[in-house]
Amino acid sequence: MNERFIESRNQGQSETVKNPKKRISILPILLILVGCAVFLFAAWSAVTSPVFASILNISATPQTQTKPPFAQVNIAKPAAAVAQPLAQAIIPTAVFTDVPPTVAVQENQPEVVNILPTFMPTVESFVLPTETPFVAPEVTSEPGVIYAEIVGDTPTPEFVEPTVAPYTPPQVAVGDGEHWIDVDLSQQRLYAYAGDTLMNSFIVSTGTWQTPTVTGKFNIWIKLRSASMSGPGYYLPDVPFVMYFYKDYGLHGTYWHNNFGTPMSHGCVNLATPDAEWLYNFSSVGTVVNVHD
Repeated sequence: MNERFIESRNQGQSETVKNPKKRISILPILLILVGCAVFLFAAWSAVTSPVFASILNISATPQTQTKPPFAQVNIAKPAAAVAQPLAQAIIPTAVFTDVPPTVAVQENQPEVVNILPTFMPTVESFVLPTETPFVAPEVTSEPGVIYAEIVGDTPTPEFVEPTVAPYTPPQVAVGDGEHWIDVDLSQQRLYAYAGDTLMNSFIVSTGTWQTPTVTGKFNIWIKLRSASMSGPGYYLPDVPFVMYFYKDYGLHGTYWHNNFGTPMSHGCVNLATPDAEWLYNFSSVGTVVNVHD
């Protein structure tokens, strides 16, 4: 049995060895076929390719060398250039062939057309008639006469001071020689009396038309050496020599303006500070103050 097994085994090995030899003999044929197919495909693609066609055309056309155009020059060779000195050497002349002139291309320019106006305005002139015709002056041969007259200087009138009626104070019932004060709003003046005798007068500033000074007969009810005054839109500290005659209406000195003779106050009677001091010493509590237009 061992011999049979060995024999059968050897037969199997021999068969397995024969089969690879058969397979190996077929392989070169397959490689040849594949190579032929690749060669045919490459040849077909080369024939159909435009690049290959252009290469064939270039190789087929004869290669001619193109030289740049040059002008033909004929130079005469000197016969005895060696024997002659350099100073007397003949200078060769160059002869150039005629070059065709270049033709300049002239652009088409627009044609200019003169168009005459269809409507020509006409100017008419006319003369305006005048009512009075012009008459040329008559020329006479008689000469004119020129004369001159000397006129004396006109006398300058002398200045005459206007007569002013004396101021008549209003009739105020006061005692004989008693001090009293009169305020005239129309003249913007203040008069100080002792009975019927005028002691002094001052120019003042009373209330404006928006804040007028009260009119009537009053009495000074308080005297202050200085006081602060305030109201809508103003504040005045240390107003000197204040003499109130009706509520907060008073006579007092003024340091914030010097425009006396013009209504400037909020209703009081403004005096210059020296005038207010004199009036402060002249009056007393109870002195009559008469205010009128």
